Amino acid sequence: VPTTCRSVRVTRIDSEEVAIEMLVKGAEAGAACLWVRNAVDDAITAVKSLHDQGCPASLLHARFVLGDRLRHEAAAMARFGRDGIGRGGRVLVATQVVETSLDLDFDLVVSDLAPIGALIQRTGRLWRHMDRRPITARPVPGPELVILSPDPDRVTDARWLNRVLCKGAYVYRHDHQWRTARSVFDAGTINSPENLRTLIESVHGSNPVEVPEPLTNALFDAEGTALAESAIAQQNVVIPDDGYLKGTKGRVWSEEKFPTRLGEEEKTLVLARRKAHRLSPWCDAETSVSAWVLSEVRCAGRRLRPVELPDQSEPEIAEIKAAWSRGKRDHLVLCPVGEDGLVCEGVRYDPEWGLMFST
Repeated sequence: VPTTCRSVRVTRIDSEEVAIEMLVKGAEAGAACLWVRNAVDDAITAVKSLHDQGCPASLLHARFVLGDRLRHEAAAMARFGRDGIGRGGRVLVATQVVETSLDLDFDLVVSDLAPIGALIQRTGRLWRHMDRRPITARPVPGPELVILSPDPDRVTDARWLNRVLCKGAYVYRHDHQWRTARSVFDAGTINSPENLRTLIESVHGSNPVEVPEPLTNALFDAEGTALAESAIAQQNVVIPDDGYLKGTKGRVWSEEKFPTRLGEEEKTLVLARRKAHRLSPWCDAETSVSAWVLSEVRCAGRRLRPVELPDQSEPEIAEIKAAWSRGKRDHLVLCPVGEDGLVCEGVRYDPEWGLMFST
């Protein structure tokens, strides 16, 4: 039977404390464990909580500079990949970056509630390489997806999801979240491939389950946003014969001004450190161009609005950016990082934790 054909049991829990307890017990039993969190801040908090319990845990998310993220991904592959070494008794806490492209194999997976497509991807991190780690080598009795979620039968107000998930409650549409919870908990299992279409149709199909009344405003808001984004997409369609500048009044195309993917606005910071009294890229590389690219980190624009980023007209910053392309000069923010990790008031960077906010 192909490894893609299997049945995974689904279990609901409703508190982070229970998730921590399950992961600690799993690690103590020798399991390789994964907790997929919807938000970076929640992932960082989870790793710190696991450390407080004496549980070995590592962190992977998208708010690292590219060079550090590649290093963390390589470490995760070396430990939890097909031929991973030292995987037992450890926990990886990750965000959506773990859903695809990384061939990781875990014995136990805990996940924040996410739309059905994401949950199916996260389920794919369970019991992947049975030829290398058969049932007899697994410290848990069977593949199980544990979902941190409120009860879909108890929706009393619009904050149904916020009471269980922290910042992760704001990442996905609440109507999709409720419909996913309703479908997977009713089913009790994710069977591949037998019930995947049924689960997906129940959330995204032409006749999805009707959401409870307290969530209808969230549904209307989401549908309005989708219509607005569709209109923006039509405006930004590139006509090949016109070229990239026609219609832009000479402005340079950029991911910030003409995004290839709609959603929350993001900002790109380029981190630098001081070496020999001058600014150098945060990450080393064979060429200066590669080093600056590896030193980029993206984050939500709303997180940066309350803070005062470094003045880009400062001579040491302007000197470096003068060699960059026009698009990079205009839309990337070069940020020197102090020895204590300070980027600016309210923002710090740590190579093991990533970009962190205190605002």
